[in-house]
Order: sequence, then C-alpha cells, then structure tokens
Amino acid sequence: MLVESTITTSLYLKITKDTRITVWHLSLYMSMLSLWQQGGFETQVKISRDKLMAMARFKSITTYHKCISNLSDFGYIKYKPTYDCYAGSAVEIITSMPQI
Repeated sequence: MLVESTITTSLYLKITKDTRITVWHLSLYMSMLSLWQQGGFETQVKISRDKLMAMARFKSITTYHKCISNLSDFGYIKYKPTYDCYAGSAVEIITSMPQI
C-alpha cells in the first residue's frame, strides 16, 4: 500500500505543477484517482459519467467532456469511451508521465 500511496502523491504533485490544469481538471483527476484507489489500483478503472460528475461536482456535461479529453491529451490518462450506457467507459491512469 505504501507504493501505491507514493505513486498517488507523486501524480498529484505532478498535475498541480502543470499550468494547463484548472481546478476542474484537478477535481476530475482526483475523483479518478479515488476510484482507482478504491478499485485496488487495477490497470483500468470502469467509470460512469454520472458518478464522476457527482464526485467532481460538475454540473455541465460539456465541462466534463472537455476536461476528460484534456486530461487524455495532456497524457495523464488513457480514456477509452464506450457508447453503451450499460458497459461503462474505462480510464487508465498513466503513472509514468514525461516531465512538464
């Protein structure tokens, strides 16, 4: 558990130094890290938009999609959307990120 805690802390410190990141990105990313931790740090985490929006306190679907796309583009996550509302999308937290 110590290793996972160290990884989570280092991911948090890295994202907070990135000037492209807003409070909305940070809120969504921290929600994903929480789900990742709850899931036992598995490679992929199943997500639902409704659950993540509630955790991150998002009211706008547009903001959610913009932030999740940005996090993927910036290299913080690999987002694998599905358009089946019953299957849920998947997110992979990138633990080895390039220097910012």
